[in-house]
Amino acid sequence: GGNKMFLHKREENILEKIKSQHKLVKFFQFFIGVFIVASAFNLFILPCNLVYGVSGIGVIFKKLWGTNPSIVILIGNTILLLVSLVFLGSEKTKHTILGSMLYPIMVQLTAWLPNVIEISLNDQLVVVLFGAVISGFGYGLIFKSGYTTGGTDILNEIVSKYGKVSIGNAMLIVDGFILVLGAFAFGFTKIMYSIITLYLISLMTDKVMIGISS
Repeated sequence: GGNKMFLHKREENILEKIKSQHKLVKFFQFFIGVFIVASAFNLFILPCNLVYGVSGIGVIFKKLWGTNPSIVILIGNTILLLVSLVFLGSEKTKHTILGSMLYPIMVQLTAWLPNVIEISLNDQLVVVLFGAVISGFGYGLIFKSGYTTGGTDILNEIVSKYGKVSIGNAMLIVDGFILVLGAFAFGFTKIMYSIITLYLISLMTDKVMIGISS
């Protein structure tokens, strides 16, 4: 009997270790995802004036009033955290708080990247395509790890949950409204680029979440 109890306890300890390692892997995946999305924002999205999500509002404020995008994102994310609390509950919101705070911090910390990595905007379509694919990959990692970067990701989750659509399609619906704001700030050509970006991000996000191999 004592032997069985010892083995059972040992088994429990092993399972606990695996679980904590799994949590660490997921957190690392989330952190890398946030870094990728923030880097893509500074290297591709902001220079091209592409508008989607709370980041897009940051782009609009930067263009019109020279406001630091990371501050705009932080304020927007804080407001949407309260929305998450109401519609998704405290358990889901717990996972969102970290991303909501980490993403604008990471945007600020990667703001120097364009000074080191010079990307010519002459062929803007190529820049847009690269930015979209890289962002989508980052978002896919974040969602797959069970976290979000807050902001309109919260609205995406609400639309996905209540509208019974994939996260990628929810992105298209939610960000469609922000694209309208962008049309007033940057004109319709930029909005066409933003739509391409948004479509590719949603496609890549779903790919990473479902599995790239499939």
